[in-house]
Amino acid sequence: MSSHVCPDYDDPRTGPSDLLFPGGLNGKRHIIGWTIAGVCALISTLISFRLIYKHARNYTKPAEQRHIMRIVLMIPIYAVISFLSYRFYREAIYYETIRDCYEAFVIYSFFILLLTYLGDDVQTQRSKITGSEKRQLMFPLSCLYYNPLHENFLHWMKYGILQYVVIKPLCTIAAVVLQYYGLYCETEYSFHFGMVYITIVNFISVSVALYCMVLFYQTIKLEIQDHSPLLKFMCVKMVVFFCYWQTCLLGMLGSAGLLKPEDGWTVINVELGISSILICVEMVVFAILHVYSFSYRPYVIVGRSTPAWRSLQDAFNPMDMVREIMWACSDTVLMIQHKPLPVRDGQLSSRLQRAHVIRVRRRDRFLKGLRNAVQHGHVHGVPGSSDIAIAVDPAVDAIYQSTLRDEALAEEERLLSGQLDANAPLLQNTDDRDYHATSRV
Repeated sequence: MSSHVCPDYDDPRTGPSDLLFPGGLNGKRHIIGWTIAGVCALISTLISFRLIYKHARNYTKPAEQRHIMRIVLMIPIYAVISFLSYRFYREAIYYETIRDCYEAFVIYSFFILLLTYLGDDVQTQRSKITGSEKRQLMFPLSCLYYNPLHENFLHWMKYGILQYVVIKPLCTIAAVVLQYYGLYCETEYSFHFGMVYITIVNFISVSVALYCMVLFYQTIKLEIQDHSPLLKFMCVKMVVFFCYWQTCLLGMLGSAGLLKPEDGWTVINVELGISSILICVEMVVFAILHVYSFSYRPYVIVGRSTPAWRSLQDAFNPMDMVREIMWACSDTVLMIQHKPLPVRDGQLSSRLQRAHVIRVRRRDRFLKGLRNAVQHGHVHGVPGSSDIAIAVDPAVDAIYQSTLRDEALAEEERLLSGQLDANAPLLQNTDDRDYHATSRV
């Protein structure tokens, strides 16, 4: 590889500034492109930031909204990076590193969001998947069958998506390193340079991730139809995968000679410029679609609000993804060794885990009080039974459910607002079995 030199087709007479101001080569044309990209990027960013802020102020279901806010942030990142890539086209590969890494983060977040819609724990998620044990795979594997009721089905889908979360950033970092040493070579499709190999690896990885995402969605779409999953799925799928294939298509058009170099811009620059402007314009459309598909209104509770900065801190903490990747590697080894997989808490943040523990323990204290009331004749229980759940007066049970719900919401709000120390010691001698039952895949 070192014996070959990557041809540099950049026109040394021009730079980004020469192409953006009158007097440069085709100055007016590039000013128009720069203006369109900048205005569209600004509009889509403002729309998305407003939606994120609304979710942060109404952060009442963190398990869902955490991933929604991550998905919505994808729009500003795509728009701003595309604008910078058009403005400073020679350094575009470095800007796109940020976009590609966050893209993988979004894929993971959307998958976990679908899991959250399906259920709060692995048992619930598996029980919600109904239908035949033998289903036909999608094209191009339609000759094969899969069993969605298999105990490891959710694991397989997760691993198929998580591999993209790992491979995509690694390929992006490898491209940056190779570009720095002159071994990447965007200007020539040759096996003597790294771009061909990275493109092949990316193609396989994104295809597997897309296939697993579509297969998983097709399997559970009826079970989560109350959450309007189709529009959400199309928004994420089109932003991530449509932009990828759009870039590949422009690259093929350039290689086929259908895109011509302009004064001061090579074919590679023209491909990048067209792709950047298209993405900036498309992000305005997707930002508007996100307002409807990922609306904050279902999470609004009248009279309640959460501090925006604490909600943002919880939402954009990436440690849950890091844990999932580590666990996926460990579970893969266990599956190869035919050993049982452990049950873990993969979704709840530390604050919400603590809030759930507090709710469970408060419920236990409430039930203990009711048992004492039964023993003293204040509530009529079942003779010879210590379990009062069947015999509790409906009015008492309604009061309990209402009290528990209100206190749970208040507890989570205090945790998120910092009024309750998340590291304070918990009550002793209580049963945490219900908390551990909330473990997810």
